[in-house]
Amino acid sequence: MLIRNVGFYTIMSRVYSSHSNGLEDSYSAQYYNDNHLVKKAFTPMRISHLMAFNIIENNDRISGILSIEFDYYKYDGNIKYRDIHYSDPRLIKHIEGNPCVMKNIDAYLRKNLLESEYAIKF
Repeated sequence: MLIRNVGFYTIMSRVYSSHSNGLEDSYSAQYYNDNHLVKKAFTPMRISHLMAFNIIENNDRISGILSIEFDYYKYDGNIKYRDIHYSDPRLIKHIEGNPCVMKNIDAYLRKNLLESEYAIKF
């Protein structure tokens, strides 16, 4: 009986933590009868965002645009980054090479999502 319960919870955790469309998830059909509710809960919002950067490196100014496309899962607040483009390849080492900058970009995007979703100003 214990092994059976462990298997059940493993399957259920996969359903809830999966970031796929609930209608295409083979496990969700076993536990939900109302496919409309599953689709609404698991369907992310696809968002694109542009950010401008001006960085000085060795007395040389690097100006460029960072384009980010991501899926936002409203039900749990998760973000799944889908595509990132740099207008200047020199920006990559300054952005992806610095974990602090990456955290600041993530925090900026989350702050904007909260402000637009709940009309809260931080």
